Amino acid sequence: MLQSGDDPLYIARRVVRFASEDVGLADPAALVQAVAAYQACASIGMPECKLAVLQAVAYCARAPKSIALEDALHAAQV
Repeated sequence: MLQSGDDPLYIARRVVRFASEDVGLADPAALVQAVAAYQACASIGMPECKLAVLQAVAYCARAPKSIALEDALHAAQV
């Protein structure tokens, strides 16, 4: 996505969402990585933030996954 010219802030926002929604409580540090990547993109932009985004994506991809928060939210809304 970065190579094709997509906005790095959009990509970083999606990584933040993935870290909180799909990784969740299984590895709370994933959200820290994702937010740091977003901040790097907002602060320094491309091409310098490319490695920060890559690090967050790789971290989230390797992290265990949990949707416990989504399940709890859904149960509370019923």
